[in-house]
Amino acid sequence: MGWNSYNAYGCDNPGPTEAILKANAQGLVTLGFDKLGYKYVTPDCGWDANYRDSSGRQVWNATRFPSGGKALGDYLHGLGLKFGVYSGAGYYQCGSTDLPASLNHETTDAATFVSWGADSLKYDNCYSTSNTTMVDYTSEGTGSPTRFQTMASALAATSRDIVFQVCQWGVGQDIGTWASKIADSWRISNDISDNWLSIWRITNQVVPYYQHTTIGAYPDMDMLIVGLKVLSEEEERFHFGMWAINKSPLIIGAPVDSTKTPSSSLAILENKEVIAINQDPLGKQVQLVRRYTEEEWDVWAGELSGSRMVVALANWKSGSSCVSVDLGAVLGISSATARDVWAAKDIGAISGTYQKTLKAHQLHILVLSNIVKSPVTPKPAGYYNATEAKLSGSAAKVACSSGQCLPAYSKVSNIGQGAAAAAVTFNNISASTSGKKLLGVDFINYDVALSNAWSGGTNTRNMTIAVNGGKAKRWAFPISGGDWYETSRLMVEVDGFKAGGSNQVVFHAYSSGTYAPDLVGFEVFDSA
Repeated sequence: MGWNSYNAYGCDNPGPTEAILKANAQGLVTLGFDKLGYKYVTPDCGWDANYRDSSGRQVWNATRFPSGGKALGDYLHGLGLKFGVYSGAGYYQCGSTDLPASLNHETTDAATFVSWGADSLKYDNCYSTSNTTMVDYTSEGTGSPTRFQTMASALAATSRDIVFQVCQWGVGQDIGTWASKIADSWRISNDISDNWLSIWRITNQVVPYYQHTTIGAYPDMDMLIVGLKVLSEEEERFHFGMWAINKSPLIIGAPVDSTKTPSSSLAILENKEVIAINQDPLGKQVQLVRRYTEEEWDVWAGELSGSRMVVALANWKSGSSCVSVDLGAVLGISSATARDVWAAKDIGAISGTYQKTLKAHQLHILVLSNIVKSPVTPKPAGYYNATEAKLSGSAAKVACSSGQCLPAYSKVSNIGQGAAAAAVTFNNISASTSGKKLLGVDFINYDVALSNAWSGGTNTRNMTIAVNGGKAKRWAFPISGGDWYETSRLMVEVDGFKAGGSNQVVFHAYSSGTYAPDLVGFEVFDSA
């Protein structure tokens, strides 16, 4: 938790300055944010001069930081705060054409950071493969762990414990696997944007990382835009809450100043109950347990310490929505005691079905205690491999890449919509009763929004499911990590089944010119 200069001040004009850093550090103390855990204060890109000294060390820009790094570190430590520094695993810093980063200088720079009294290092990924191309998402090596592992080793060899924040943007399919072993946090996405769409984009990218999240290893959803006056108050609560429950670092990006940042935004950032969820000692990220795409809401849930659970109902609609959650079927809970976190209000005992009318773009967060688990859970009633289905149009069976599927499986790819509209048709699907069924869909989607992150990229692929010739219903499938097993599937509720073994289930892409995720198969559960 802390504050970083980038979202409010950028790399230049004005970029970070000594005065800006000191003012916001003092703001953390004056407003009491330091007591809530906001300790790390970091000047982002633009802090250094465009040369190294005679010993090969990075040098602070004397105009912006006339007192230098050591003095800045001493000032922050004097306030009881932590000193964060910024560099990158490339030739130059982001936002510049000549400000040195740390590629090939890792040992020297790690020792230099220690000499300044640094407590953390945000390590970016610009100029990763070339000293002329700032951002490269595709060249060999741009997503490689090697450059970050080299700095991790250099930091480990120093005499100071420095928090290592990998900022590799989620390039490549396995960042959670390697970065969680060397870093305290790792960026899972391209930069956050000043709009609501980016909240949807990044939330869809964080889904698979619960497999790697643990104490001291957290997925970084990027710095907060709360207080920058680009979201509504409800959207700011949603944003802050979603970051908190996913155990993302909480890094303030707005000025910590009551004359510049709305009081409502400051109140959101200092919400003790939401912060407590983020800082829970178990360190466990929530999981996406249900998605209702056409209705535009999700259910997220995860473990908390003290045998508690956090449950979040996310309304993505631009209007209000009345939602209903079967606690037994969806969460495996017979009864519990609930507290409404944002309202700071005890709800009391809940059981059966929980209903709530959500405001537009509201994230309703509950903390459950005194949990009694449900003795009745959905029962698996059969698994159906996509490669055994009837394929039409462009849909084709392909072998999974190494590590993508369990050895027994291939997958169906190229499920497109258009001139070669594809369908994956499963016949003779069994159901013991008629009506709605829960399906666990195993899929692969690694259509990550990198170059298109700011022009409509969502990190989702849409796929429709139709049962027995009924209306096809759309589902937005999030990023899956490197393989379907890592994601732990998408659980969806689909109506239209009839009792017996003659059901038909059809999957296809949603709209013209688009592709569905690759499909491995699905499992039917006996009750939704």
